[in-house]
Amino acid sequence: MLRVPVHKIQPGMVLARPIPVPNTPYRFLLQRDREIPMDLVPRLKQLGVLEVWVRERHLEFLEELIDEELGDHQREVYWNVRKNFEAIGHNPAMQLDVERFQKSVGDLFVFLKESSCGSVLLQKLDAFDNYLLSHSANVCYLSLLLGLKLERYLIGERSAKQPREAKDLRELGLGCLLHDVGKMRIAPAILNKPGKLTPEEIEVMRMHPVFGYEQVKGRVSATVGQVVLNHHQRYDGRGYPARIDQATGERLAPLAGRRIPIFCRIATVCDVYDAATTKRCYHGAKLPVQVLFEMREFCSGMFDPVVERAFYEIIPPFPLGQTVKLSTGAEAVVTDFNPRRPVSPKVQCTRQANGETVADPSLEEMDLALYPDVDIVEVDGVDVRPFLACQRVNEELSEALAL
Repeated sequence: MLRVPVHKIQPGMVLARPIPVPNTPYRFLLQRDREIPMDLVPRLKQLGVLEVWVRERHLEFLEELIDEELGDHQREVYWNVRKNFEAIGHNPAMQLDVERFQKSVGDLFVFLKESSCGSVLLQKLDAFDNYLLSHSANVCYLSLLLGLKLERYLIGERSAKQPREAKDLRELGLGCLLHDVGKMRIAPAILNKPGKLTPEEIEVMRMHPVFGYEQVKGRVSATVGQVVLNHHQRYDGRGYPARIDQATGERLAPLAGRRIPIFCRIATVCDVYDAATTKRCYHGAKLPVQVLFEMREFCSGMFDPVVERAFYEIIPPFPLGQTVKLSTGAEAVVTDFNPRRPVSPKVQCTRQANGETVADPSLEEMDLALYPDVDIVEVDGVDVRPFLACQRVNEELSEALAL
């Protein structure tokens, strides 16, 4: 299998994974093993589909690594959110279907915990035709992955609970699934504005955690409610909403550091990453390698350092199945992730520097961690070299901390 950006689909390409219909997880625009009609490409772009999986004879082993059941669980979560959020949009008096959300989050958590898919980000849902819904499902998925990586840290941070309960992530997943529910009360003209928001509009947008908390309070546990209310609190004390003394109306010191509940700290990192790597009404989707660079460069102090370090060990800068260009001039496909050296994954060369196709890419496999003079320099026409230096420094720091 090979990841192919939608704008690079070529005649004759055959699907390795079906393309789902956005508003239902049980129907598909096109089934697997079907040639992709070129007249479908504009529709895929319109729906926010960024890439598809296509058949590639020498890369079929990736199908075993990326369990299709993961996509089934993700779409089930998305579908439950969509049905309920849209129903509330038509009738604000309706209540959130918390029980259904709990079941789908619980099923996804158990699947990740018991499968090989729970150790690294393999695939997100595309934005389809509704960013809010897919973002909610993606942040839920990312938070569960990160929570599984942080089990020992969770036991320490939630020391009032028994270890088994402390590392149960169902409340984390549910809180992240509902973290942006308050945006349903924001006027579409502000929520979907393609340009820069005015200061007044920014203040309205910053009310969404409060709106969301008001909507879920009494319907979910206090732990879940805290994720909804405080997912924009920053580790260094910045962030929102402001804390107000209910008795006096005075402004309290902001939440900061470990006073921020650990599930909120996890949600914050996942929220930022997914928002930046997803196509929005005001910007296109950025490459993972670029977003990881920008998080390190421009988000200093925002995240719990322990959570942040774990996050970088589960998020590949170059996703499995992605085609990249090497500094040697060769073209290659990413085939494995190296958590200790994220920007130096394993690859299989598919085309030589002179443009000649490699007859058997499996014989041209390279672990870039063992080739310090060979870098990934380009992804989908984008020069990624400016994003690598900072991440190499962090790789060296992570290795030193691990020793």
